[in-house]
Parts: sequence; structure tokens; C-alpha cells
Amino acid sequence: MAYYRPPAKYRWHAGFVAWLLHRITGLLLILYLFLHEWLISTLQSKSSFDAAMAVVASPLFKLLEIGLWAAVIYHAVNGIRVVFVNFFHAAERSNYNINVWVFWIIAAILFVIGAIPMAKGLFY
Repeated sequence: MAYYRPPAKYRWHAGFVAWLLHRITGLLLILYLFLHEWLISTLQSKSSFDAAMAVVASPLFKLLEIGLWAAVIYHAVNGIRVVFVNFFHAAERSNYNINVWVFWIIAAILFVIGAIPMAKGLFY
């Protein structure tokens, strides 16, 4: 006879945070793609192109571009981690939290490598 077992509460551990951030960055990237396509479709004349390029050259846009880089890097690296977990049983072979932290460190290193040249564009 099966007894009722109440559902487990969500715990804020590294795997749950990785799962949550993967979904959030995926949604943000889809939103970005729609906005990007919409912007490109509105560039029909030289004046609209010049106005769009003025916005793209602004420091706020450069910061948003660095945020886009962060979302892309995190989503890609975490996606590779998910492949390792699913196909190579990486979660069973090692401590799962260490697995997540290693991929977060890799994502952070790649983010810094790409963000430094982008951040230089903020100041000139």
C-alpha cells in the first residue's frame, strides 16, 4: 500500500540555481532574438539606420551587450554541463554541486575574456 508523501520543498542548491538560470537565460535570449529581428526589419531608410546606430553606440547599449554576452555564455556552458550530466552520467560520478561549480567557473572565465574588449568600448 502506498502512503501519501508530501512534495519536497525546493531547496536553493547549486543544481536548482543552475536549472533556474538556464531557463531564465533561455527566455532572455528568445526575447533578444525577436527584438533583434524587429529592429532589423525597421531599418528601411538611411535615417532609420543612422538613428539605430546612434542608439547602438550609447554606453547603455554597450552595457546591455555585455549582459547579452553573459546570458549567451551562461546558457551555452550550462547546456554543455547538462549534456555531460545526461549522456555521460557526470552527476553520478562526482559530487553534483562540484560539477555545477566547475562549469560556473568556466562560464565566468569565458565571460571575463569576452567582456573585457566589450567594456573597453564603454569609455571611448
